[in-house]
Amino acid sequence: MKKFLINIAIFFAIVAVVDFSLGKVFYWLQSTKAKGRTHTEYYVCNDLKEDILIMGSSRASHHYVAQMIADSLGMDGCYNGGQDGNGIVLQYGRWKMISKHHLPKVIIYDIEPAFDLVLDDNVRYIDRLKPFADDKDVNSYITNLYKTERLKLESRMYRYNYKFLEFASDCVRSSDVNYGYIPNKKNISREMIKMEHSPDMVIIDPIDNVKIDCLKKFINEAGNKGIKVILVSSPYWKGHVDYDLSVIKKMAAEEGVPFIDFATSEIRENSDWFADSMHLNEEGAKVFTRDLCYRIKAYL
Repeated sequence: MKKFLINIAIFFAIVAVVDFSLGKVFYWLQSTKAKGRTHTEYYVCNDLKEDILIMGSSRASHHYVAQMIADSLGMDGCYNGGQDGNGIVLQYGRWKMISKHHLPKVIIYDIEPAFDLVLDDNVRYIDRLKPFADDKDVNSYITNLYKTERLKLESRMYRYNYKFLEFASDCVRSSDVNYGYIPNKKNISREMIKMEHSPDMVIIDPIDNVKIDCLKKFINEAGNKGIKVILVSSPYWKGHVDYDLSVIKKMAAEEGVPFIDFATSEIRENSDWFADSMHLNEEGAKVFTRDLCYRIKAYL
């Protein structure tokens, strides 16, 4: 029995050493070798130095041409920290790290109802925070949301298990990321162009109070540090549903931050500028970015 217990102890010791070592290797690769979104995640959380930061979902990462924004607004750089398939639950966690080492002058947050307002299972949004769980504030943020993560986060490999394939790809391929901006090369399909939607607005219900709380905290904390926060709803294709964003308009008014809504923009009418019903393509992103910069200047 004693020999058996010793062997068990040795086995778990080996597992722990391998887990810790591989976690360190992944973190080193992310910080030094990886390209694409894997590098962007590390850069935004640890090395960001630009005056302007874009935050939000894929509509942020594909719509905001960072270099154009920096040039137009005459500031020292712009970086696009949008993250496909994510919203404020992830971005507020990132803000906790960003605010420790750098304070941008302006943060532009692109609102996407599916990820910033609608009630759903938020646990998937913390995946991209897990590699940074050594940060005590991030660790606390994750475990306060989901207490079951406390023990799991002790495993370094667990922190990366959501993105092995993406990680490997970003370590070997060249990057098409330009200051965080990812150009969308596609064009909207003919079938989608022919689609029509109801003229009635889609009411966002039920609202996710966790997301609303994160968004308000983010706006207040950034504002208290002297950062200009600007909320934006970038264009959807006219065939896409229109969301009722009254909750965002009310929040913006209460918190004293600008909200720029492109619901009536002419950009929505031109199918040549869209990759699909939700996303602009590269040409459309440039058109939108020029229009946005013109509007933003009124608030700076």
